[in-house]
Parts: sequence; structure tokens; C-alpha cells
Amino acid sequence: MPPIFCVVSLGRGRGKTRLIERLASELSRAGIKVATIKHSEGHVDLVDKDSHKHLEAGAIEVSIVSSSELITIRRTQASLDDAVDSLRLKADLILVEGFKGSPHPKILCAEDEREAEEALKIISNVRAIILKSPGSTEEIAGIRIMGYDEALELIKRGVVEYWVKQVPGLNCGKCRYGSCQELAEAIRRGEASIRDCVARNTFKAKITVNGEEIPLGTWPQHLLREIVKAFVLSLKLSEDTLKNARRIVIEVGLED
Repeated sequence: MPPIFCVVSLGRGRGKTRLIERLASELSRAGIKVATIKHSEGHVDLVDKDSHKHLEAGAIEVSIVSSSELITIRRTQASLDDAVDSLRLKADLILVEGFKGSPHPKILCAEDEREAEEALKIISNVRAIILKSPGSTEEIAGIRIMGYDEALELIKRGVVEYWVKQVPGLNCGKCRYGSCQELAEAIRRGEASIRDCVARNTFKAKITVNGEEIPLGTWPQHLLREIVKAFVLSLKLSEDTLKNARRIVIEVGLED
């Protein structure tokens, strides 16, 4: 799971959308793949659109496809976790507008110090505060009041920590850094990203035990993938089913 930061406030007009736009722009230019999720209090405005007519006719899910976009609308009661699970492209970071009741780290946008103090009474896990009208105080309830640049660095550190955890520890010597430790140090210095890891870029299969990934070389990955494919085919699924699949997930419980 990539790091998730929620940008929250007590009301509208506190700069949440503008902050996410700036963060997404800067981080994307730095080579960080950003996904965003926005919470809407009401229905998404689709009235008079053909896609809305499909939904009104009874469709439970509608996809809109163009030469450069794919938009899916689903009729369901959904949570932030559901929205995260629905993401199909692998991101390094998920920025969320809203969901102030979630457990994820948050950046609080507030009008002034008084409003920030009120917000902190009901919003948990706030890592930074951004004020539209800053005063002379540097922190509130032990949480630092930041400018945009400081908030950007806070989020970058979260991405770097995530990348370092993805370094497989194989020490295959195939990247220009020679070892996984050196690659991790280069990531911390801002000189590399996880995409410099040759082993991960040739990913074929992986094993996790209690959420921790077990490092596998190229040949064990290839062998594991072929064994799983053969097992799935033995279940009398059609070859087309496997050919059109992008991923196979097997979960094994070890408790009797």
C-alpha cells in the first residue's frame, strides 16, 4: 500500500483542492506517480449526460472511454478503502481530498489558528497545519504550522520511506548502485527512485508472509509464476480466461 495523505478542513474554501493540485503537479514533475481521491458530499453531477441516463436506466456500473481517458461510475455505498482498492494504476502516493474521519495521516487546512484548534478536537492523526491567515504561532497542540514547501517535503519523505521498504534486499548487482543498501541510500538522498531497481522492474511473482515481502530472484519468480499458471489451468478454466487475466492472487491460511 503506498502512503496515503488526506487533505482535510472543517469547511469549504480553505484551499484543499488548490493544495492537492500544487502537490500533484510538483510531485509528478519529481517522478512520483500520484493518484488522487476526492470525497463528495452529494451525487456527482452527471445530470443530462448520457452516462447518467445509463445509470437511471438501472445500470450498476458505467464506463466512459475516450482516446485518452477511462472513467468508471459505480452505483454503490463506498468508503475510502473501497476507493483505494478500485485504483488500477500503481501509484507511489495517494492524495485524498476529504475523509477527515479516516485513520490516515492528514494535512489540515484552516482559516486561522482558532479554527485549527477547533478542528484538532475532532480530527485525528494531523501531521501538518496550513493556515490561510497565518499568525505568529509556529505550532498548535504540538503540530507544526507549515507553508506549502514544508508540506511538500513532508509528503516526499513519506514516499521515500515507502520506496526504501520496496527495495528487495537481493543485492543482485544489476543496478548502477551495486547493492540494495546503496540504492536505498540513494533514494534517501533524492538521487534515485524505486524504479531504478532492476529486480522489481522485472517482477513476475512475489511472496509475502504476514505482510512482509520475501525477496525472490528472477529465476524463482519465473518458476513460481509458471507453477501457479499450470495449477490454475488444471482447474479446467479456459485458456482465454488465463490469457486475458492480468494478475492471479493466491492467499494461503496456515491456521487449521
